[in-house]
Amino acid sequence: MIENTDITSDEDVIQAREVNAINKLEKVDSRSNLSKNVISECEVTGQEIIVDFGDESDLSNPQNWSPRLKWSLVVMVSTLDLAVTLATIICAPVAPQILAEFNQENTFYITFIVSIWELGEILGPLIVAPLSELYGRFYFYHTGTILFIIFSAACALSTNIQSLVAFRFLNGMAVVSTALNPSMVGDLFRVEQRGSAMAIVGLAPLLGPVIGPIIGGYLGNALGWRWCFWLITILCGFLEICFLVFLRETYAVQILKRKTKQLRKETNNSNIRSKYETEHTAMQLFKDACIRPLALLLTSPILFLMSLYVCVVYGYLYLVLTTLTTVFETVYNFSSSIVGLSFLGLGFGCVIGVFLCRVTLDLWVRRQSQCGQTQPEQRLPPVVFGGFILPFGLFMYGWTAEFQVQYMAPIIATGILGVGLVSTMIPVRSYLVDAFGIYSASAIAACAVLRNLGGTFVPLAGPPLYDQLGLGWGNSVLGFIALAFIPAPLLLMKYGRTLRSRDNRKFDA
Repeated sequence: MIENTDITSDEDVIQAREVNAINKLEKVDSRSNLSKNVISECEVTGQEIIVDFGDESDLSNPQNWSPRLKWSLVVMVSTLDLAVTLATIICAPVAPQILAEFNQENTFYITFIVSIWELGEILGPLIVAPLSELYGRFYFYHTGTILFIIFSAACALSTNIQSLVAFRFLNGMAVVSTALNPSMVGDLFRVEQRGSAMAIVGLAPLLGPVIGPIIGGYLGNALGWRWCFWLITILCGFLEICFLVFLRETYAVQILKRKTKQLRKETNNSNIRSKYETEHTAMQLFKDACIRPLALLLTSPILFLMSLYVCVVYGYLYLVLTTLTTVFETVYNFSSSIVGLSFLGLGFGCVIGVFLCRVTLDLWVRRQSQCGQTQPEQRLPPVVFGGFILPFGLFMYGWTAEFQVQYMAPIIATGILGVGLVSTMIPVRSYLVDAFGIYSASAIAACAVLRNLGGTFVPLAGPPLYDQLGLGWGNSVLGFIALAFIPAPLLLMKYGRTLRSRDNRKFDA
């Protein structure tokens, strides 16, 4: 007869293993450079030990870094985005110089030199964003910036129009800031603290195309068109040096993966795993990551709807940018040397919009966080405001130019347009970061696909639209289309949480 005291239950065995694992972790903590609260970061579940970040004293969590470090990173990546968007359109004013030097009479290249960039920028984020969710942000910022520097220099050294077009396409593909910047803000700041940082990183991609033609026009006339590309090369080279000194990994999944690997090595315990670790093979994870942006775009109603809205708004931005010079030269007889100043209204409007977003983006979130009811949809009220301001700006711009009202009137109208653009674009990106969590880079990349398609093809409709309907009714048509999108944020504010709850994918950061 076997006595019950000789039998060790399964629960006793599991408990003994858990105690043994904890003891080993304590020994590791005493002799390694791991955080002193490493025990509090590990949750014992069955036979597994789950590694997560600790409390606010755990400096391995990017959200616990000093404000000085976090804002330094925000400023650096925002400056990179500004340089990138400058490069997008800085060559537009000097396009006639380029064609003259290469003895090219086909004026199609004047538009194509700019638009080919947008096509490259569609492909780049689709590759970079999902891989950053697999391997972290750090290496892709460095790789993308270095490639961007190389292709910018290659543009400056081009010997014919075909090579310039090819390098412009590769330049667009090397852009990483479009997808990674909003996601880095999500990495660095807690939900109720993201508004100001989102406003800063959101200003760069809107301000760059505004001041790009001004800089390009003066620099091209003074030093030649090649210096437009050398300026971008030098600026991005300086930023890469800053990245080498200050940049560090911010993606929580990758940080916990490294911490888990180190703990396994120190304790020789294979039962330790990261909070985000899954049972998928490396190949399966790679396949899932590669298709994630397009899969999200096609299967998430909230992402598709917001991306379509951004496509229209961004398309309008580039339509105005590409036709503003012609309007002020033909209607108001501005000379080529001062016509670039007509872009200042749009630039000031964008800056005002950033301050508006900085004040309002966190307002509703902070109020609701006190009640424990924070939701991503609380980022959307500024989009409703922008939805009304944008059409008003289009109507005013079109009809003041149509009736040749004093030139300050359409410039003020473009300023109102800038407020509407920023009040739409920045909150939408903030909403996507909050809603898609650890996969926010893929969501931003998917949004960028439609955004860049809008930036590529909507401007092509501008000249024939104005030729057929005039500036007044042409811009009115655009305004009526923008008005039709006002219900989109209102619907998501009411039903967005329900739509997200029906999605079985886990996006929690």
